[in-house]
Amino acid sequence: MRKTTISMLFLLLSIAIVGCGGDKKGTPEAGASEQANTNQEVSVESSIRMDPLPFKTVLGGLQDVSKELAYMTPKEAYKVDENVYKQAFAMGVISADAVMTISSREEDKLKQYTESLIYYSKNVELGDEILKMADEIQTTLSKTDSNKWDELEKLVLKYQHEVENTFYQKGLLDQFTLMQLGGWTEGLNKITGLYLNNWDENGVKIINQQGITNSLINNLNSIRSKKVKELDVYGVSTEGYKHIKELITLTAERKSYTKDEVKQINEITNKILSSL
Repeated sequence: MRKTTISMLFLLLSIAIVGCGGDKKGTPEAGASEQANTNQEVSVESSIRMDPLPFKTVLGGLQDVSKELAYMTPKEAYKVDENVYKQAFAMGVISADAVMTISSREEDKLKQYTESLIYYSKNVELGDEILKMADEIQTTLSKTDSNKWDELEKLVLKYQHEVENTFYQKGLLDQFTLMQLGGWTEGLNKITGLYLNNWDENGVKIINQQGITNSLINNLNSIRSKKVKELDVYGVSTEGYKHIKELITLTAERKSYTKDEVKQINEITNKILSSL
């Protein structure tokens, strides 16, 4: 049961935050972002991948691991300074934590996460509709109805999807990539940490998600803004995911991982998360 529930958690985070389908072309709107204004020499056509898939069906598998999820999610929401790119990354991290916290039924944590999402949403200027969605999560959280968690689940997942979609549609492709980077890194960090504490040689194979890793590497290579490339998180992530790709593809030959290899992935994601 432990192996199954951990695998379901990993699948939820991977599908919800990144997805792993074919390439799509995105065309940024004129004047939609700082990167469009400061990097005119770059073609507006993008190879950014955006392939969200349905993942509602895997949520049920998380309900019986609430105690484990409780120690996985941080006590405080991920914090960064007033840089809109850093805040996009933070929104991905916090969205991933919110998904896990819903399953662990931790109201105080989810309230704090939502407050942070509202704050960052305002700063990156996503619009009133996104802010209304974040407010609705808090309003629902304050209800005493025991059935509120099903509603919260839908609201948080919808919020995550709509924020990514808004970034993409507005041509804020660097922010879109950074939000995916934050969410995926947090998910991978938590799942490897969980396996290191609850070792399962067969179950840990689930981290062999080459399609997702390739998609994220592709999007990092498509970053345009010089301001993003100057951030430590960009260099750490670019090099870190190259190493992660090498590590996760080891199963093609050996069909398994060692604890040391999983520990390396956990340490790389820790380094990325602490680089802002």
